[in-house]
Amino acid sequence: MQAPPCPTPELLPLADLRGGARARDIALVATDVDGTLTRRGKLDPAVMAAIFALDEAGIRVIPVSGRPTGEVLGLCRYLPGVARGLAENGLLEVIPDRPPRWLGRPTDKARLRAVGAALNAEMEAGLRLTGDDFCRLGDVAYERDGREEGELLRLRAAAEAHGVHLVWSNVHVHLAEAIPDKGAALLQLVAELEIDPARVATIGDAPNDAGLFTRGRFGLTVGTADVRHQRAYFPALPEFVSAEAEGAGFVELATILLGR
Repeated sequence: MQAPPCPTPELLPLADLRGGARARDIALVATDVDGTLTRRGKLDPAVMAAIFALDEAGIRVIPVSGRPTGEVLGLCRYLPGVARGLAENGLLEVIPDRPPRWLGRPTDKARLRAVGAALNAEMEAGLRLTGDDFCRLGDVAYERDGREEGELLRLRAAAEAHGVHLVWSNVHVHLAEAIPDKGAALLQLVAELEIDPARVATIGDAPNDAGLFTRGRFGLTVGTADVRHQRAYFPALPEFVSAEAEGAGFVELATILLGR
């Protein structure tokens, strides 16, 4: 969950990891999608090549997205070497040709939509359901529509008064019954896969990725350059930050992990 502005620690340059033992020991990369794998909203050839190279080197890649279950299914089916993903900010695990699996508690979407309607009525919030809402099983998402953090904090307080939680990414505003925590879901998944969390690298760009950055959970936590200008709104910050924004930051991380 996003926090109001507060003093924040230094973010170390990702380049400091180059050639070090921490980078060599990573077995899995858990990555946000929008604004982290994408560039101007699209996957580009450099990101696709980086994912393929990580897979060839034996490093798994798992998308951990705020996108709906149906969209994450498509990523898992078609991205090279990607066999599973986490959708809707960690609510569900997605594996092609299997039913989605709830990792969080199944939710009442009708109740969440009712809260969104109340915010529109009480605050003239102008929240617009995302076009991909029909693919969602657990949360309700609205277009961010360029809203600044101050407005989002105001909406979050109003949502909490209705007993639900509001988080945001660089593209969407989410309502959920429990505090979204991508990192908690990822911890459950890597335990089942018998992967040491110390061998997991996480990367993201927006406040809904904060659970991936909680200190002590994972071996390596990275934010793209976009984290810098919104760092005050993260309840947990990554240890390292890339020099580049969006998908170029993911490529920067992959290049270091591959020892190039």
